[in-house]
Amino acid sequence: MVVIKPTPSFYSDDQLSAYLSLLKLSSIKSQPSLANLNSIVRADLMTIPWENTQMHYEAAGHMDVAPEAIYKRAVVDRAGGSYCFGRHTLMLGMLLAMGYRAYGCTGRINRAPEVTDVQFQTRSHLVLLVQIPSSHLTPSETGDETYVVDLGFGLGIVRPMLLRDKEEMPGLFPPERHRLAKTYHPESSLDTTDPSTEPFTGEWRLEANTTQTGQELPSGSWRTLFQFSLHQYHLEEFEWMSRMVQSNPKSFFWNNLAVVLYTPASGESTEGEMKMGVKVMMGPKITYREEGKYEILKEMKNEADRISGLKEYFNIDYPLDAAINIQNKNAALGPHSRCTLE
Repeated sequence: MVVIKPTPSFYSDDQLSAYLSLLKLSSIKSQPSLANLNSIVRADLMTIPWENTQMHYEAAGHMDVAPEAIYKRAVVDRAGGSYCFGRHTLMLGMLLAMGYRAYGCTGRINRAPEVTDVQFQTRSHLVLLVQIPSSHLTPSETGDETYVVDLGFGLGIVRPMLLRDKEEMPGLFPPERHRLAKTYHPESSLDTTDPSTEPFTGEWRLEANTTQTGQELPSGSWRTLFQFSLHQYHLEEFEWMSRMVQSNPKSFFWNNLAVVLYTPASGESTEGEMKMGVKVMMGPKITYREEGKYEILKEMKNEADRISGLKEYFNIDYPLDAAINIQNKNAALGPHSRCTLE
């Protein structure tokens, strides 16, 4: 069992108020319950985009994930969001300020070409573990529960997930489901059959029962999204890992400019929640998906198209001349991966 102690936040009460106001959740400020954790996660997903535009459109080429920087970008300026390190720095600080017990831990993303294989990268993903304070438990909760919160995978879980072996949870819409599985690194040198080594080898996998494009896998098959340990990582390590990810020519973010923002959709899910859809900017297209619907919102031929699409569909505003900063990068749109403003 993981026991997380109360920890002071690096954000002030005023900053928490501003964040909750942005999410239109000011009324839950002093109520750190599981239901409100779910509300915060879903509202955040539908308000602050998962994106890496800073490293491509700003001259510094840097994703600034420091607490004050991401707070200013997402809450004060409402200029955009971040990827996992920035998204979870903001979320961690706000959850601590609310009274939740929480910390960050890291994982390895699976980049295997075959859906049921595993081929892990080095640690490059950040998730949060969250516990509910005893004063806000419901009668059905024991206080031993730990929840995985992940706003930073782009297309991943959309609500807190109970940290329990073989725990399953609905995804964004059917047939997608997610599962947690207790496991160990496949190349571990430690004896994983010896219970005394479990604290050093035990890890968790987040899995999905669908392909990346949403097709359901054969019954009993699961695709590993990433694998994480429960070891705590700290703010300075978030920033260091972020710098490693954004400067690695092999990383997804070096080679792509991507944006994901969830939106309300019509109808109510089987869990009694508002249904959600998702807008995605990837490569030369902006797409929208919700249950039973898929459409291409915009096709982009050059950086002028993409900058226009960022403003129109994600409310991320860059001047046209920001395209000079992505010129000659692998992520650029246009002939020969060079930006064109025409």
